[in-house]
Amino acid sequence: MKTLLSLIAVVVSLVMLDGCVLPFTPPEVTAADRFLVIDGFLNTGGKDSSRITLTYTQLVSNKNSFTPELRAQVIVEGDKGSTFLFTEIGKGLYRLAPRTFNLAENFRIRVKTTGKKEFLSDYTTPKQTPPIDSITYKIAADRSSLQININTHDPLNKTRFYRWKFEETWEYNMPLYSLYEIKNNAIIDRLQNINTCWRTETPSTILLGSTIKLTQDVIRDAPITHIPASAGKLLIKYSIIVKQFGLTQEGYEYWNALAKTTETTGGLFDSQPSQITGNIKCTTNSQELVFGFFSAGVPQEKRIFLSPALGIPQSCQPLDTLSIADAIKAQSFLLTQYWADGARVPEYITGDPGCGDCRTKGGNTTRPSFWP
Repeated sequence: MKTLLSLIAVVVSLVMLDGCVLPFTPPEVTAADRFLVIDGFLNTGGKDSSRITLTYTQLVSNKNSFTPELRAQVIVEGDKGSTFLFTEIGKGLYRLAPRTFNLAENFRIRVKTTGKKEFLSDYTTPKQTPPIDSITYKIAADRSSLQININTHDPLNKTRFYRWKFEETWEYNMPLYSLYEIKNNAIIDRLQNINTCWRTETPSTILLGSTIKLTQDVIRDAPITHIPASAGKLLIKYSIIVKQFGLTQEGYEYWNALAKTTETTGGLFDSQPSQITGNIKCTTNSQELVFGFFSAGVPQEKRIFLSPALGIPQSCQPLDTLSIADAIKAQSFLLTQYWADGARVPEYITGDPGCGDCRTKGGNTTRPSFWP
C-alpha cells in the first residue's frame, strides 16, 4: 500500500470527569492521496431517518469544504437477508426513511462508488441508548462564556460507551433597522423583516464518553460545548439539541484509538492503519485505506432553550443621508427617511448592510418551527 506519508490533523482535548470525554474533528491529511470517509448510523428506533455521509479526506492546506462522493449506491444489509437502499439527498448525504427493523438482526453497510469501488462494513448489533437525564449550563463568574454539559445514566449498567452530537440555533438582532429598499431603480417599503434572524450550526466536533472504569454507568457533567460571550450566540435566545448514541466497545475503541494516535503523534501511523480505520474495508482493493465506523441503534435526544443575555451588542452608526437620486445611483442600503425643514421630498438615511441585514451574519429570517 502506498505509504501515508503525513498525518491526519485532528484537534484533541482530553477531559477527565466521572468518565473519559474526547472531542475532536474529522480527518484531514497532508499527503496528496484522498481516502473515503464513511460516517454512518442506522437508526433502528422507527421514528427518525438514518443518514450516511460519504466524503473524502483533504489536504490540511485546503480551506474549502470536504469533497463528497456523489451518485454512490448505499445499502444496509441484515444478516437474516433484509436489505435497505438509501436515497441520495445531495452533498454526500444519503438517507433512509424511518422504518421498523427486526432488532434480532445484525446489520452492515455496503457502499458502491461511481469509481467502481466497493466498501463493506462488519456486521454490527443495534445498541439501545438510555435517555439523557439533563443538559445543564454554567456561566463563567466574569460572564465571559457559558459551558454546556450533559448528564446520563444506564440503570442496567449495559451502555458504558457513549457518543454525542449536537446542533445549536440562536436568535439575533441587528443594531440598525431597515424600512426601505431599492428595487428596479425605485425606493419601496421593505416588506421582509431583515432585522431578526435565526442561525443554525451543526459542529463537526465528535464527543465520546466512557464509564467502563466506573462501578456505575453514570455520566456527570460531560462537556458538550463551550461558548464565548463574544460569539454573539447568547444575547437573546439560544437553543441546543443533543443526540446521544450508545456505542459498542469496538466503536468506542475505534474513536478512542484515533484520538490517542493523533494526540500523541500529531496524526496517523502508516505502519498500523488497520488499528484506526474502523470496521469498514474496501472489498475491491484490500490495501486501500478507508475511514469511518458503521453502527446501529436507537439514539436519544433532548433540547433546551437559554436566554442568558451574555455578550455585547454590535454597535453601528448610520453612514450618510442621501437624496433619492443619489441613493438609487449608489444602490445604498436604506434605513429610514429623513425630512429636512421645509423639504417637499424626503432624503434617506443609509447604513452598512452588516449593521442592518441579519442575513449577512449567516442566518435566515424564517423562524424555526420549534422556536417558542
